[in-house]
Amino acid sequence: MLENTAPQLAEKSLCTGCSACANGCPKGAIHMLPDREGFLRPTVTDACIQCGHCTHICPVLKQREPRPEPTAFAVWNSDEETRRLSGAGGVFSLLAEFILDDGGVVFGAAMDEQLRVRHIAIQSKSDIHRLRGPKLVQSDIGDSYRLVRHCLERGRRVLFTGTPCQVDGLYRYLGEHPEKLLTVDILCGGAPSPGVWEHLVRSMTYIKQKKPLSVSFCAKLEGEKDRRFRVEFEGGSAYDAPLPKSELGYGLRRRLFLRPSCHTCPYMSCDRVGDLSLGQYRGLPKDFAPDEQKRGISLLLVNSAKGAHMFDTLPLKKEKRPLSEAVAGNASLLAPAAAGEERTAFFDAFSRQSFQQVREKFLLPSPLPVGRKKENIKKEKFNILRLFHKKEK
Repeated sequence: MLENTAPQLAEKSLCTGCSACANGCPKGAIHMLPDREGFLRPTVTDACIQCGHCTHICPVLKQREPRPEPTAFAVWNSDEETRRLSGAGGVFSLLAEFILDDGGVVFGAAMDEQLRVRHIAIQSKSDIHRLRGPKLVQSDIGDSYRLVRHCLERGRRVLFTGTPCQVDGLYRYLGEHPEKLLTVDILCGGAPSPGVWEHLVRSMTYIKQKKPLSVSFCAKLEGEKDRRFRVEFEGGSAYDAPLPKSELGYGLRRRLFLRPSCHTCPYMSCDRVGDLSLGQYRGLPKDFAPDEQKRGISLLLVNSAKGAHMFDTLPLKKEKRPLSEAVAGNASLLAPAAAGEERTAFFDAFSRQSFQQVREKFLLPSPLPVGRKKENIKKEKFNILRLFHKKEK
């Protein structure tokens, strides 16, 4: 009798959590469960029949064929209201509308009522707002890959948006690049821990003594180029601050709670996996349409013939830009960043201490050294508790 051994899956430090193995298991023997850092990881159950399919479709265990160098564009939606509500130039909304008008289905990351980030499918333009804008938390794919296949088998067009590892996971699961499937990978700087985000939501609820109803990770303030972190609570009150000054933003800048694989990510390059790549255009010259930059401009990379055809179809404002300029302003096209120096200490505390202790130690700026100029102290000092109440409306 053969010894019962677990199938070969990606090493913990390299696993992206894309869920291809869980979606592809013919016996449903693989479940995505949170680890001590709050990231979903595949767990093999006794239902495994050792067929090896999960190993066969794991993106980490398979080498991708390199693609030609993409073409870079600065793009934006001419509809100002859609653009105002979008994280950058409002391009995703146009893509989604095109697919939905053709009777297709759009997949992307959305927040549920508990503010957890999950991939969902929409079939109506009235739901586009749920997928619009970046979600600075790793989304739970759930059974989205299976639903994509179901839609394709019934002849429907599909737009799938996600991180590059999720897009690659979808292709590995399908085993092909179907003609009716259009993929968009986002310019991802790393996937933050859903577990940490869950505790941040609880912390906001406790501090405010009100339930948070919605979150915008990159909200726009008219006339300002920088993006803001905005939370709306029951009763009409809100918290609004520049993203880097929020607890989430402060932790992200210090690279405390990204998934381990993000620090060696092979997708952080110009060799893209989606038909199109989309994100906020950073690094444009100051004299390039300064008013448009304040309203938001997207960086769009055309990576395939299918992506080029779709790009030519959309009524976008666009200008071709040097790829070198796009790379210079967007680190996610160059190389992954190393883990923060305190990442290990952060998660040691996260697994052993109350989150209030973790917040105070890691997510609030340390006291400034003696001797700093008064104007710098005024500019840099930040108290999250005071801001939560000060910004209440």
